[in-house]
Parts: sequence; structure tokens; C-alpha cells
Amino acid sequence: MKKLLVTIAVMAVVGGLYAQQNDTIASAKVDTVNPKQTMELQEVGITAKKPVYMTDGEKTLYNVSEDPVVQTGTAADALQNAPGVEVDVEGNVSLRGVSSVEIWLNNKPANMNAEALKLLLQQMPASDIEKIEVITNPSARYSAQGTGGIINIVTVSNIKKNSFLSFGAKGSSSPDVTPFISYVYADRKFSISTYLHYWYSTSRHDTHGESSYYDNDGSLSSHSQYKTVRRFKENQIGLFVNASYTPDTANIIYVYGGFFPMSNKFTQQDSTWRNEYIYQPGNYSYTEDYILNSRNFGGYIGLWYEHQFNPKGHTISASAFYQASAYKSQATKDRAYLLLPLSDWIRQENWRYNSHYLTMELDYTFPYHANGILELGVSGSANPKYQWGNIDSLVHSSTADYYVKDKLRSYTLYDNPVDLASYVTVQHQFGRFTIKGGLRAEYALRGIRYPGAPGYNFQRHFWGLFPSLHLSYRTKNMHNFKLSYTRRVNNPQPSDLTAYCTYSDDSFSTGNPDLKQAFTNSVEAGWTKYIRKFGNVGINAWFKNTKDEFSPLTDVCYDPFFGRIVPFTEPINAGRTLNTGAEVNVTYQLKTFMSIRFYGNVYYMKSAFQFRNEEQPYIVDNLGYSFRLNFWAKLWKVLEINAAANYQSQTVSLFTTVKPRYSIDLGLKAEFWKHRIAIWVNVDDLFDWNRSTSVSSNPYYLDSSSKRVNWQARTIRFGLSFKFGKMELESVQAGQGQGERR
Repeated sequence: MKKLLVTIAVMAVVGGLYAQQNDTIASAKVDTVNPKQTMELQEVGITAKKPVYMTDGEKTLYNVSEDPVVQTGTAADALQNAPGVEVDVEGNVSLRGVSSVEIWLNNKPANMNAEALKLLLQQMPASDIEKIEVITNPSARYSAQGTGGIINIVTVSNIKKNSFLSFGAKGSSSPDVTPFISYVYADRKFSISTYLHYWYSTSRHDTHGESSYYDNDGSLSSHSQYKTVRRFKENQIGLFVNASYTPDTANIIYVYGGFFPMSNKFTQQDSTWRNEYIYQPGNYSYTEDYILNSRNFGGYIGLWYEHQFNPKGHTISASAFYQASAYKSQATKDRAYLLLPLSDWIRQENWRYNSHYLTMELDYTFPYHANGILELGVSGSANPKYQWGNIDSLVHSSTADYYVKDKLRSYTLYDNPVDLASYVTVQHQFGRFTIKGGLRAEYALRGIRYPGAPGYNFQRHFWGLFPSLHLSYRTKNMHNFKLSYTRRVNNPQPSDLTAYCTYSDDSFSTGNPDLKQAFTNSVEAGWTKYIRKFGNVGINAWFKNTKDEFSPLTDVCYDPFFGRIVPFTEPINAGRTLNTGAEVNVTYQLKTFMSIRFYGNVYYMKSAFQFRNEEQPYIVDNLGYSFRLNFWAKLWKVLEINAAANYQSQTVSLFTTVKPRYSIDLGLKAEFWKHRIAIWVNVDDLFDWNRSTSVSSNPYYLDSSSKRVNWQARTIRFGLSFKFGKMELESVQAGQGQGERR
């Protein structure tokens, strides 16, 4: 009997090794019954090691769980290593230089405002992420809006019955600190995960620069030099709960929610030296103090249900998501002119912002053939918003000082964008060749209502059909080839279309009622290869041609309210734009204790648009490149070392040039007591090289500015965590927004 069991165990191991060659998971469980004795061979699991990068249809997968380099970092750090993804110092995410990228969490849109999403990515541990899916050319299954692609962060995997508790704290030299606690319970039918944290942060941003404004004839109208010091103090409590229930093999129910109140204090000190030469000539230098206190209450709840009609994959799923946020702030602003004390002013500001977002989706999957799948779906969303701003200016009187409402800067508006969509995709596999085609129809309603200025009310309708085609082929020795085409659209938002002018202290902004939809034709081709005992290599190339692309234009004009030339911003259709490039990924894995990875990206962008009344179009032409080199090693089974070198070349957009950025990062992590205690220290930008420097090249508006955070770009991050329970549940900690299908 013992020999038989040993033989079975060996066969299970051999079977697991065979499955490993096909990047799968093999397991064997054998029950052997004997009249005298009952013996059981416990489950033997052979888990295959996945490549760090791989291609799966239209997706490029970055298996974060297989990359030890980022395990002590955050989701923002992990995103930096995903192909084509960049995260700047402010937490803004871009893909191949395009900022209109859509972030998904566990196969569903994040549906979070930009600031909440940045915070989530900065707080989510990278060790809680299973993989990041980068979809640079999404099929008709996904929304056709936006040209930046989709990044899907997957955090949850199937687990067995047990519980897991984790707590600790992390912080940085910014300074900021985040104590946290997480608990997970799961069995084969039910699971729940909770995550609670408190985040406190203070930071300082220093900016200095100069700007010049010119009249239409090229005469210098004004010149300014400025220094700005901004200080932030932020507090947040975050509570996130995810729960799933699988009553049987045919049904899955998933519920998730979160609540994250915030309170912030923001102060700003400005020193500006300004001279006017044409309109109201003179020296208008001033200092200004600004204090703002705000509170933001936000939360969300979501429900997802799937029913499988038969074992062949005939399924229907429905989902609903609702998010609400309420923002309230009070501020005072005090400006003192150095040579014109009678022009001094003090203002008090009150702002309100309420937002509701509701989206619903119904999807149907029908396996019409052993090698073919048909998908159908409909979705709809509405996002009503309310904004109210009241600004009062202090008036000095001989009897008593009093505040008067600034009617030009105060406003109330309502907008309710609505989006409806339907899609159909068909995928069929012919041996190792796969073809996937699709068609999507979308409708968008955009409008704004101003109760105090009904003449600016408007409504616009947008619609379109968007085809897609994806081809892929895999050889026996794991060469992967792909070719795809999609048509996409960028619809204006209500704020992009309004003719209402929103005035600030020395400038104004407005929308563009003539703004058109921007359509993009996108073609991509790629090759990837997973090489055993080495790693993986991948090369991708893309070509995008956009008609009427959106671009924010910053220009200057004479405004009668100010009585001088001031800057303003408005969105425009920047004509036809070409964007093409290529990227390469190389990962070298030396056994299990060292890995080296290189990611390089080169791209070319060219656009032409008509500027003012000039005869010749203005040309934007930019050849850029970036690379990231990572090194990771593990010593003595307890100490991890990781390092990264980063470089981003100069980028050029409409009248704006961002100077090159580069840095070297270094990190150490040690684990003790069977990995239940972890301590880590990371140093971002070790040599304090990184700066954010931009230059405006508008012939009528020249501006250059340089920004530094917390005196220096170098940041030291550190953390300590304790873990108890089954370590297999570590990656299921909540706080990741939404959960994955189980």
C-alpha cells in the first residue's frame, strides 16, 4: 500500500510538472479504501510559475504576484511596471503618453472621481494585486469612449476555507502615516473581507516661474515672476467591505461597498512681481494668502450577479453600481499690493459640490460552438451633479465693513450626462488561430442648466457605431502574435461645451459649444515569447489616427472685466493627429533569487490645427521615448533588494513642453517569524534628480514653471506589518474598491 501511495504521489507530481509546462495548475486527490484500513493521500498542488508578462487576446498581462520587485510598494508602484503605463508625481496615470486612460478594478470600471482614485492607488498594497491587465486597443465589449485604453487591476483569487488577519502601519518622509487593519474570512461558498485605515498626510509644493503676455501685434503687454508655496494637510478614514456568496455551481452573488470621509486644510502663499505695459501700465506686484478648509463625504455600493444555465458556459450576468459624494469648503483669500494699497482686497469663498453616479449593465454569453463564443450586452449610466459657488468681497466703510456678493464669480449649475450602449462580439478559434469581431453602438446626452443664467442652458446629443477586429495566433513553442483594429470616440463633457465663462482672480475659463466628437482609428500589432529558463520578450507597435482630437488650449486675450490682457483656457478640436510608436519588454529570471527587467518605449506624435486667424496651421511634432530598468534579488531567504532606473524624455503637446524626468529608486525588505512580520524601506529618487518643469510656447503667452515637492523629490517610504492566519488569504485583503468574480 505504501508503495502504491508513493507511486500515486509521484504520478501527481509528474502530472503537475507536465501542467506547469502549459502554465496551468495541477492537483490530485486520491481516496484508497482497504477493508482493514482507510488511507487518504492529501491534496498535492503544483502551482506553475507564470511569466511576469504575457499576452492573452487583446490584453497584455502583468502578473504582479509573480514580480517580487514591487511587493513592498503600492498599486501606483505596480502600475509603473505595467507595459506602457506611467504614474507622475501627482498620481496621474497615463498609457503611452495619453491621460484619458480608463481604470478598472476587478473587471469593472472603478467609477471613482480622480482624487479618490489617486488615493486608492497610493494606498492599495501591491502585494494585494494578482495581475494588471493593459488593454491598449479595447474591443467592442468595452466602452468606445476615450482613446487612452483600459487598465484593469485584479486583486482577488479563489480561496479555501480559513481566515486571515493583517495589521500594521506605513508612512513616508512626506510626511504621511497610515495605520491599517484587515480581516478576511472565506469558505467554498461565502467570503467577506474588510479593510479599515486612517491616513494622515502633510506636504509642501514649491513652484516658481515667469510668464509674459503679448498683444495681437506682438507687443509685450505684461511680464510676471512668481513664487508659490502650497501646504496640504489631509485626513481620511477608509472602510471597505467586499462579500460574495456562491450557493451552488450555477449562481454567484457579489456585493461590495466603501465609505471614505475626508477633511483637508490647504494654504497657499503667493509672491508675484507683475508689470503692465499697454493697458493700465504700472507695477502690480502683490503678495497673497489663501486658506481653505474642506470636507468630503464619499461612498459607494455595488451588486453583481451571474447565473450559469448549463455546464457549457451559457451565462447571464447583471450588475449595478451607485456612488455618491458631497464636498463642502470655506476659504479666505487676502491680496496686498506692494505699491497700490487702495487696490487690496479680501474675499471669502463657499463651495458646494454633490455628485451621484448610477450605472447598470446586462451581459449574456452564449457558446454557440465548441470553439466559438457569442457575447451580447447593454448598459446605461447617469451622473447628475450639482455645483454651487458663492464668493463675497470685503467692502470697507466708514461705519462698518461688510461683504458683497461677487456675482461674476459666483454661480450655480446642474448637469446630468447620460450614456447608453449595446454591443455584440463573436470569437471563434481555428486551431491556434483566434478571431474576434465586434460592433458597439453608443448614445450620449450632454447638457447643463444654470438657474441664474438660463441663456447658457444647452443640450447636445452624440452617437455612433464602433467596430473592432482582433486576430491572434500561438505557435507550438509559445510564440504569440496579435493584430487588431478598433474605432473609438471621445465625447465632450458638459463642462467642455458650455459658453459660460468662469472667472478666477486673474484669468477665466470657458467651454466650446462648437466642440465635435473626436474619432480614432487604431491599429496594433505585437509579438511575445515566453522562454523557459530565461524569462520573456515582447514587442508591440501601434498606429492611431484621430480626427478632431480634443486639446485644452491656453491663450491670452483682452478682457473688459479685467481691463487688460489675461490668460484663459478652453477646449478645442486640434485637427487631425497621428500617434505611432513601439515598445519592448524583456524579463530575465535567474532561478528564483534574481530577476532583471527592461521596458522601453518610443513614440511619435504629430498634429496640425488652425490657431487664431493665422494662414498656416500650427504644427505639434514630438519624438519621445522612455525606459525603466528593474533589478531584484533575494539574499539569505529573508532580505529582498530591489532597484529601478527610470527615464522619460521631453514631451510636447499643444503649446506645452514638459522637460525630461529621470530617477533611481532603491528598496529593502526583510521578513521574520515565517514571513509573519515584514519590515521595508524604499527610497524614491535616491539622488533627488526628479523635477516637474513645463514651458509654454504660445507666441502670445510664454510661461515656464518648475515644481518641487517637499523641498526635494527624494522620498523615503517605510512600513511594518503583522500577519496571522492562512497566508493564502493575504491577497484577498479588502480596501481594493471592488472584488473579482469568483
